[in-house]
Amino acid sequence: MVRVSVHPIDGSIAQSFIERLLMFDVTVCLRREDTQRIQERYATLLEAGIANVESSQRAEMNFVFFAEENTITINDSSTVVLHDVLPSGQNNGMVNAGLDSIWSQIETTNENIGSHFWVAESDVVDALVRIALHQPALPTRIDIAGRRRWSTQQSHHELQMLYGRTRAGTTGKFTASLLDQPASPEISVVPIRSEEQTPRPSLGPLHDVLIECDGHGWQPTSPLRTAMMVYLAGKLND
Repeated sequence: MVRVSVHPIDGSIAQSFIERLLMFDVTVCLRREDTQRIQERYATLLEAGIANVESSQRAEMNFVFFAEENTITINDSSTVVLHDVLPSGQNNGMVNAGLDSIWSQIETTNENIGSHFWVAESDVVDALVRIALHQPALPTRIDIAGRRRWSTQQSHHELQMLYGRTRAGTTGKFTASLLDQPASPEISVVPIRSEEQTPRPSLGPLHDVLIECDGHGWQPTSPLRTAMMVYLAGKLND
């Protein structure tokens, strides 16, 4: 049984990480003040499963969430830097000015220039769980981001469409323009010298680590629209 330490546990990513770990043969080691809360929250899962939660710091894998901005530290020797994550809720220590700007202009136009490599929280958590379970050799730095580039305007258009549909769904007041939307996000070619061509973080170290874990590498599976719907649900429920 792998022993995994998690701290702090507040924030949607840490919470999702713990919940996923409890589906495996894992002992989740928490601070004393956190242990009872997690045991009560996931009592049914713990009774039905094979995982365990205890108050301890004795673990093979130690995950510290956001002691530094946008960074998860593993075993005090490897830093996982998150880029353009679409979270399901609040995470103190995770900052994305571009996403905040898109959200703040959700009911207006957005002419900002920039690009993003969106990745769903679920895909980030999946990578972290695979690392925790397989305990691979880790480089000093791992960057996590999506593989595909999206411009700010493409991202704003997609999130605004989903927001409009969600608001209409609460009132039942759908319009033809809301229902007549493209089946998938519009993708346009970005000129190589464009100001929008932000370099993508290096995904090689992440891919290599996950290959060592289970042979599958970095293969995010959540579509942009699904990830944005989860993000949108979290924002509207705040």
